[in-house]
Amino acid sequence: MHTRQTALDTLERSTRAFLDLLDGVSDAQWRIRPAGQEWSMAETVEHVVLANRAVRGALGRLRASPLAADAERYDDAAIGGDMFRTAAPAPPGAADPTGCYATRADGVTALRASCDAIAASANEATIDLRANGVVHPVFGVFDGVQWILFAAAHTDNHVPQLRALRDATRDDAR
Repeated sequence: MHTRQTALDTLERSTRAFLDLLDGVSDAQWRIRPAGQEWSMAETVEHVVLANRAVRGALGRLRASPLAADAERYDDAAIGGDMFRTAAPAPPGAADPTGCYATRADGVTALRASCDAIAASANEATIDLRANGVVHPVFGVFDGVQWILFAAAHTDNHVPQLRALRDATRDDAR
């Protein structure tokens, strides 16, 4: 079972892997939406930022949501990339990008800030993150540690997409 710190470490590793894919990406590549792709790199990063902000919001609501000792819990081990392949679709409008990051630097700064905000919220919490939970609209109740794990899993879920976008735009940006 994860602790607050191991969950935060997992989020940091996921974020670093995601950000590493943006190293060397030009602002021209950043905005290209290759044929057949739903989003550009800019939109993919914005989507992850928006999801992270939602996680930060969920952490902020934990204090008002204690879990009963016998409450059914989501399994930590089930929080990973596979959960997205079998899940119901997200509610319409959930974390839809709007194109607000004009440059790679803007997106990287926003992503780093969104992860830092999750960490700050978790570290400042005076409650047991495992004893409080908030409903995720697709997956059910996550406790505070699981929300952090979810942020990491969501970021990891978009790594292959970001890699494919980076590779596809190398040729287009020339």
